[in-house]
Amino acid sequence: MEHDSLNKLSFLLLRVLGSLIFIMAGFNHLFQTAGAAARLQEAPFAQLATWIAPAEALIILSGVGLLVGGFMLLAGIKTRVAAALLLAILIPITLTVQVGNAAGNGPLFKNIALIGLLLFFIVNGAIYYGLDQLLSLKNQMKPSIKNTSKGTYVTVLAFGLLAFLGSCAGGTTVANSTATTGTVADTNGKKYAVLISQPNHLKAAVHTAETITKESHYNRASFVVMACGKSVEAFVKESDMAQQIEKGNVAGITYKVCGMSLKQFNINASSLVAGVEVVPNGLTYMFDLQDQGYSTVEL
Repeated sequence: MEHDSLNKLSFLLLRVLGSLIFIMAGFNHLFQTAGAAARLQEAPFAQLATWIAPAEALIILSGVGLLVGGFMLLAGIKTRVAAALLLAILIPITLTVQVGNAAGNGPLFKNIALIGLLLFFIVNGAIYYGLDQLLSLKNQMKPSIKNTSKGTYVTVLAFGLLAFLGSCAGGTTVANSTATTGTVADTNGKKYAVLISQPNHLKAAVHTAETITKESHYNRASFVVMACGKSVEAFVKESDMAQQIEKGNVAGITYKVCGMSLKQFNINASSLVAGVEVVPNGLTYMFDLQDQGYSTVEL
């Protein structure tokens, strides 16, 4: 069946836009590993995956696979192989994280739609405007100035699109990752982190953040509150500390919550207030902040 130019363009858009989902997911797995690992550990069927390797190792490996497969799908090179690789990663993620997800069926059916997308490319390949077609055309046709010019144009266009979209995705994710870790691009400012273990400690931490500002002699660039132990209860939606949390947001606090403590007190991450990131282990996260030059204190 012959397709006109608009039909061919629609196949290209389907492949390019679909590949961006996997590329962004890959960057998130690599640059926001702690949060993704915490979500995996809290998933209803996490044991289906974590018996193979620790959660963080699985997140990193899947991130690499998502990036490799996503960029191959974007460029239309070895398209069937790329789609099969992405499908092999997506199905375990769907079964372990999305089935029984407390957030609802939206993410589950999004993944089911992506599975359909990948099956389409496994069966059909890139179809049009992919490097697979370019290489096949090059092997079938005799060299000529006209065809060489056309092939060069398509190659440059494909790799230019690949580089542009990759740089946009990478820049966005790195910016988000920087914001998540609480590191501000202010080399002259100091960075502080407070470990709290009781809900009422939050008031002291927020008051301290309001006192230590960029305008004070402390010259603060970043302020992180790491909640461990019983203090995680303060971050449940509609808790008594909601007003304090909002004051902390205004003061520029970055909130982190220990995933192990959530499990200890049977708190689901979905019940936490917006803007709070779960890290697998609050104590090791504090060690990481110390390595990054943070001044830390425990209440």
